[in-house]
Amino acid sequence: MNQALPADAARTVCTESVAEAFLVLLKDRGVDHFYVGAGTDTAPVIEAYARAAEAGLVLPEPVLIGHENLAIGMAHGFYMVARRPQAVMLHVSVGTANAVCGLFNAIRAQVPLLLAAGRTPWFEQGRAGSRTHEVHWAQEMFDQGAMVRELVKWDYELRDGHHVAEVVDRALGVASTEPRGPVYLTLPREVLAQPHAACRVGGQVPVASAAHPDPEAVLALARALAAAECPVIVCTSSGADPQTVAQLSELADRFGIGVAENRPRYVSFPSSHPLHLGYEMGAVLPHADALLFLETDVPWIPAVATPRPGAFVALAGSDPLFERYPMRSFPSDLCITTNASALLAALGPALEAVGALSQAERRRQRAQAIGAAVRGEIAARAQRDEARGGAISKLFLSRCLEAVRPRDAILVNEYSAVREQMGFEEAGGFFQLPSSGGLGWGLPAALGAQQAAPGRTVICVVGDGAYLFANPAACHHAAAMHGLPVLTVVFNNEGWEGVQKAATGMYPQGHAARQARERRPEPLSSLRPVPDFERYAEASGGHGERVTRRDDLMPALRRALHAVQVEGRQALLNVIGE
Repeated sequence: MNQALPADAARTVCTESVAEAFLVLLKDRGVDHFYVGAGTDTAPVIEAYARAAEAGLVLPEPVLIGHENLAIGMAHGFYMVARRPQAVMLHVSVGTANAVCGLFNAIRAQVPLLLAAGRTPWFEQGRAGSRTHEVHWAQEMFDQGAMVRELVKWDYELRDGHHVAEVVDRALGVASTEPRGPVYLTLPREVLAQPHAACRVGGQVPVASAAHPDPEAVLALARALAAAECPVIVCTSSGADPQTVAQLSELADRFGIGVAENRPRYVSFPSSHPLHLGYEMGAVLPHADALLFLETDVPWIPAVATPRPGAFVALAGSDPLFERYPMRSFPSDLCITTNASALLAALGPALEAVGALSQAERRRQRAQAIGAAVRGEIAARAQRDEARGGAISKLFLSRCLEAVRPRDAILVNEYSAVREQMGFEEAGGFFQLPSSGGLGWGLPAALGAQQAAPGRTVICVVGDGAYLFANPAACHHAAAMHGLPVLTVVFNNEGWEGVQKAATGMYPQGHAARQARERRPEPLSSLRPVPDFERYAEASGGHGERVTRRDDLMPALRRALHAVQVEGRQALLNVIGE
């Protein structure tokens, strides 16, 4: 967020309406893009943008979007890469309703954004902005904010333009304070249309400082890790803060502590690091006698694997109890509310103070042996897949992507890329669907990531079901309209694999499992017949291909990358797999 300017740097911008003041303030406070799903409520906003050049107003770049979930997803993706919250404006109650899935993903991923929505005009007549269309009666709700109240940190209605600056600052400040998350602001059309003669810029958004850990808690954690034979740090989302990757690498190197990434949603630790213990808790929990779960909402699944008896367990993060989860009961010996970077900075000196360096080499050797065994099993899985051949598998697709992707590419994954088969060394190279699992996130987030990093290649890997949820026609339209040449790889097995596996896992000897073994369409998970997905990209001027054979995949990936990198066109590969 913008820092406070010196008093003599603050200035007044001449505006004509509250809508203009609102947009001027957003830009002044660091908002680059204003993602808009327009409606009758955005008339004052449209007028503000139409007048901006003539009036010399500096406003956020308007980004017209054809579907609300796409707008939220793009703001989400932009923040993931740029670390600056963006603003969205949607059409009253109905537009908000379409955005609920995206908000669910944003709140669980702790992504700050300002969602503004019009509000049906208050007055039936007699005021500027009062009702002029029949929908203005049908779209009104008694409590529009109630739709999203559980999924935002704060919601409010702008009741008068007099305090628009205070409301903008409150919204952005709450969104950006840890644990971060979306906020919701309703904007009645009459208020947006109000005259507003001047707007003061150069103010400060009040963002609370990050939580630093209690020194006594850090010391207790250091003692437990130092006393352990096999201490392990487990990360899921700590890499959302890019600086933690180098901090964690240094800490692991110095003290010989193994690091695992549990269903990682970011790059939290370099893939090739010899102390990397992989991505499966089943390979880690039997060995670890002291565990620090850092920004991990589900440290283990009790029905699958649990820490060994007597193991020390610590939970740490900006919201270590994940208070917005109605039920979450993982036992722990220590629970620390802290910013991840602050904890890592404090933990090193504490470990040194309790003598952890004396046994660092012994711990390192043990962790490296576990890591080597994990890497050996990963390589063996790849070899078995190669030997089996046949239809394209997710493992094969992931290895091909790893072979051809630029090293600085950004990969946005909604299920189909297998992380263990790919190597990410630097922060910000990999992003995974949030824990909420709201489908349709991947392609919108990739488009937002491309806006945040126009000089980098962005690859989106999605399943066929997730791709359909993304409203693909709207996504490819946005890619063409806004010049966002993303490569989309759809792994197409003509079904919801997660749904099918849930049924067969719960009833392994049941009828659905038998149908799966016989390769018959399973109830409620088969999507057959699926569309020719490549034609969505072609319809918006992009490159599209259908790939069915393993031998054809690498050449097709190279052609698609050429279209993206050289021709500046979006591309889509419809990869038929199993």
